[in-house]
Amino acid sequence: MNYITPNDTVFAVRNVKIKFGSGVLSEIGYEVSLMKIKSVLIVTDENLSKKTSTIKNCIKYLDEYEIEVTDVYDQSPIEPIDTAVLEAIEFAKKKKFDGIIGIGGGSSMDTAKMINLYTTYPTNNFKDYIAPPTGKGKPVPGPLKPLIAVPTTAGTGSENTPVAIVDLTKEKLKVGISNPFLGPQLALLDPTLTISLSPYYTASTGLDALLHSIEAYTCIPYNSRPRPGSPKERPVYVGSNPVSDLFVEESIKLIGKYLRRAYFNPHDIEAREKMMLAAHLGGAFGNAGVHIPHALAYPIAGKRHELPHGVTVVLTAPKSLEFIVPMAEERLAKVAEWLGETTVDITKREAAEKAKEGVRKLMKDLNIAKGLKYEGFSEKDIEKLSESAMKIQRLLSMSPRPVSIEDVKEIYRGSMENW
Repeated sequence: MNYITPNDTVFAVRNVKIKFGSGVLSEIGYEVSLMKIKSVLIVTDENLSKKTSTIKNCIKYLDEYEIEVTDVYDQSPIEPIDTAVLEAIEFAKKKKFDGIIGIGGGSSMDTAKMINLYTTYPTNNFKDYIAPPTGKGKPVPGPLKPLIAVPTTAGTGSENTPVAIVDLTKEKLKVGISNPFLGPQLALLDPTLTISLSPYYTASTGLDALLHSIEAYTCIPYNSRPRPGSPKERPVYVGSNPVSDLFVEESIKLIGKYLRRAYFNPHDIEAREKMMLAAHLGGAFGNAGVHIPHALAYPIAGKRHELPHGVTVVLTAPKSLEFIVPMAEERLAKVAEWLGETTVDITKREAAEKAKEGVRKLMKDLNIAKGLKYEGFSEKDIEKLSESAMKIQRLLSMSPRPVSIEDVKEIYRGSMENW
C-alpha cells in the first residue's frame, strides 16, 4: 500500500541540550571542557559587561577549566541591526577561537549565531543567507563552531532555535536566517541572571515568549503543508505538531500565572524561574513557526529600531488573534482559559474571542504596547507597513487563516489603540 500523500507527514523536533537552575552559570567551564573547546569568543552587550558581574563570573568559571577567552565582543545592540552585525563579524574574523558563547538577550545570541555563520562560511553579500524574497536563501553549507547560549532575559527563546533575526537598515525591515546548523549546542538557563532585568524589559520579553507560544499553537498543522520535493527542502518552520503543542501549552499557562509576579517583584525567584522555563518551552516555535504578529512586527521594527522586539510583536497581537478566530476557535478558547479568562457557559466562538482580551489585560497590567499611535505611527504609515509585512511570507504562510494585504491594513489600523 502506498502511504505517500500530497501533504507532508513528517515533522522535526530540534531541542537544544539545556542545563537549568539558579547558579548554573558556574558550570559553564565544565560543560565547555566536555566539548573539547580550548578557546572562546564571548558575545554580549555593553550593559552586561560594564554594569553587572555576569561576564567576569563567566570568564572566572571558564578559567577554572583552562579555557581561554580570546576576547569579549560587547557591542551587541538592543536589536540586531545589519550594520552592527557586520562590525561584529569583522571583529571576530581577526580573532582565533573554536567556540562561541552568546550571553544576553536575543540580540546577543542572534549576533553570536551570525558571527558563527559568516566567519565559518563567508559570503560576498550579507543577504545571501537571508530568506527570500529579501535575500537569496542560500543554505548553510555545513556544521558551524560549537555555540553556547546563556540567556539573561526570559522571552526570546533564541537559545532553543536555529533562527537569527536582523534588521536591514536600507530596507527598513527585520528579516530572519533559518537553518538547523544555526542552533546552539548547549544552553545554560540561570534564572538569577534575569533578576536585574527592568520591569519594562521583563514585560517585553515575557510577552514575546507568550506570542511565540500562542502563534506556534495556532499555526497551520504540519500535515497541512505540501510534501517537500526532498528532506533538505523541508522548511525549519513546519507548523503546529504534537510535540511543539506540549511545550507551548505549558508555556502559555506559566506566563499567564507568573509574568505579572516577575514584573511587579523582580526578586520573586520562583516567578523568574517559571518565566525562564516558559520562555525556553516557547522556543518550540523554532520547530512549529510563528505567524501574523511576528510578521507585522518586522516592518514596525524596521522603522523603530529602538523598540524592543517583544513590544513590536505584541502591538498587533490582540487584533491578529481576533482575525484568526474563525480558523482557530478551539485552540484560542484554551488560550483564553490559560490566561485567566472565564470560558464556562459560553460558546466556543465566544471563548475564542476572549483570547485577545487575556493578552490585552496583560498588556494593560504591564503598562506596555498601548497602541501604534503611541509609538509614533499614524494612518499614513499603514500602506508602507502593510506592503513590507506582505513580504514576510515565510511567517504569514503559517497563519491558520490566509492573509491579504487588506487584512494586514485592518490589523494595523485596529492596533493604533490597544487599551
